[in-house]
Amino acid sequence: MVNRLEAISNKKISITCAVCQHTVVHEVANLLLVVDGDTTTHEIRTRATCPKCLEVGNNTYRVT
Repeated sequence: MVNRLEAISNKKISITCAVCQHTVVHEVANLLLVVDGDTTTHEIRTRATCPKCLEVGNNTYRVT
């Protein structure tokens, strides 16, 4: 399910790289400091770069 970030500002988003399985957890409130509230979770996922292998957009995400 795709959500606008401002609707889930009290949650966290876990992004797992499909290549190396590295997982990064971001607080949505912190993401809102650098992106617009209308940004969706899907847009965050497609822009995410794995800090371990540098793969871009090839990942899955979960909001908790």
